[in-house]
Amino acid sequence: MTKTLKQSIESLLERVEKPARYIGGEVGSVIKQEYPLRVILSYPDVYEIGTGNQAVQIIYSLINHHSRVWAERAYCPWPDMSGLMRENGVPLFSLESWEPVAGADLWGFTLQHELTYTNILDMLDLAGVPLHWKDRGDGDPLVFAGGPCASNPIPVARFFDFFIIGDGEEVVPEMLRVCEAEKGTPRGELLKKLAGMEGIYVPATPGLTRRAAVSELDYSMIPLKPVIPSMAAVHDRATFEIMRGCTRGCRFCMAGNWYRPVRERPADDIQRAVTEMVAATGYEEASLSSLSTTDYSCIQEVLARLAQSMPRLTVSLPSLRVDPAAIRMAGCTSSRKGSITLAPEAGSQRLRDVINKQVSGEDIQEALAEAFRGGRTTVKLYFMIGLPTETEADLQGIIDIATAARRIGRQEAAAGRVQINVSIASFAPKAHTPFQWAGMNGREELAGKHEFLRRNMPRKQIKLSLHDLEPSLVESAIARGREETAGAIEAAWRAGAAFDAWSEHFNFEAWEAGFVAIGSGIEQEATRSFALDAALPWDDIDSRVDREFLLEENKKAESGEATLDCRWGPCGDCGVCEDELQMNLVKP
Repeated sequence: MTKTLKQSIESLLERVEKPARYIGGEVGSVIKQEYPLRVILSYPDVYEIGTGNQAVQIIYSLINHHSRVWAERAYCPWPDMSGLMRENGVPLFSLESWEPVAGADLWGFTLQHELTYTNILDMLDLAGVPLHWKDRGDGDPLVFAGGPCASNPIPVARFFDFFIIGDGEEVVPEMLRVCEAEKGTPRGELLKKLAGMEGIYVPATPGLTRRAAVSELDYSMIPLKPVIPSMAAVHDRATFEIMRGCTRGCRFCMAGNWYRPVRERPADDIQRAVTEMVAATGYEEASLSSLSTTDYSCIQEVLARLAQSMPRLTVSLPSLRVDPAAIRMAGCTSSRKGSITLAPEAGSQRLRDVINKQVSGEDIQEALAEAFRGGRTTVKLYFMIGLPTETEADLQGIIDIATAARRIGRQEAAAGRVQINVSIASFAPKAHTPFQWAGMNGREELAGKHEFLRRNMPRKQIKLSLHDLEPSLVESAIARGREETAGAIEAAWRAGAAFDAWSEHFNFEAWEAGFVAIGSGIEQEATRSFALDAALPWDDIDSRVDREFLLEENKKAESGEATLDCRWGPCGDCGVCEDELQMNLVKP
């Protein structure tokens, strides 16, 4: 007797390491019996990484609770499962229905990191959906993508029918309305209709596409009943976005430029939403997320309210500023006093001025002292190397800060026994930032900087962690990639690249072969610089930030001139605030 798909899937679950990744049925998941459209939402990584992704949770809730459309989920199967699926002819299936993903009307991916791109190809292949939009027919789902990496869709444009550029809450409802109204319309005609919408970029009909942005964060769009993972997940807690955008102006930061302006939620909405989410999930910890959480105007009021109404709730504040007030605030919210992460980013004041990281040496030392006085015994310091204009003196500054942290810890920590963990990443320039024209340091130069830090960093109570160079080079080569880059991504995947963000699976040889296939090299692409007046691969994407502003910031970087945060200082005239879209701050 021929097995049904369900029986085939069940037989595979007995043979994989973590079957809970594929069973579905979680609390918070949605089943619908009647629906005009079926949409699959995917984070292109393994279940326990993808299930907590806020973007997927927001769009999943938006579709299922605010439309007749049914949204399901699919994540990238781990190699043990994907191998068995291919051997047994089992197509990629959704968690909610265990039905083939290929039967959906639309299939959306969130692009959070360049090193997940080969997983997208693996998922398309497992589903039996042609990799290239040109090869898909009316029976195939419309494959689309959104997320921060969609800010430069060009390197993966051949794999997607369309991209959502900007805030999904602004675009998805209208996109679904058009797709429902035009169901049965030939694929090409439907894509032409979508191409006329703000915030949608269609590779088949390329043209200038403006980033969509909501003017305020609507309470009704909050995923108050998120899907609760059926196994331990990376972010196993209630996560709530309290504001969107950041105006601190760090010149290396793609997210800070892309998500302008700042839009804050009212304090009443935050308290009410956190209360509902905790009640619906049973979580004992809530994370108040944003790009710079302690910048939120009413953060102290919100924390006081939550402490009063839910005294047993642990509240975490990610993305802390490097200042004592933020450290003190974080210490009052969490019962876990062991460790804290601070990100000075650069070792010297000169280089922090170049990148517009408005943190002084005094700020760093006072923040460290506050952390140790507050009971912290471990401090993680995060830095980047390879930033524009960096010198050996800047590297020495990293060592000096780590050494000072150890000294301050010995003086201020109650037990006098501390651990300083220094994490070093390599700067990879991103599109739509003031450093978008700069090339990355080459491998030999970065390796020399690694060696300098290894040789000179004191080892007692200081642990130095150096991120691998090869993944950073691949990330940089893709992030500012061009149309031909898609050929390198596909060739790398065919050579065995997958789960590239996982060190045990990263295959640099496959990536080298991928870029050779397009007549180039990883380092050549990663270190490529652009003339300031050159056409850029991502020029079809209007981030709302004026090019002139980015050029001015690039010029200021050369002289180390600061640009003040427009939340408190004068308007920097970046071009984002206009008409209905303005900075939206709540009043304390």
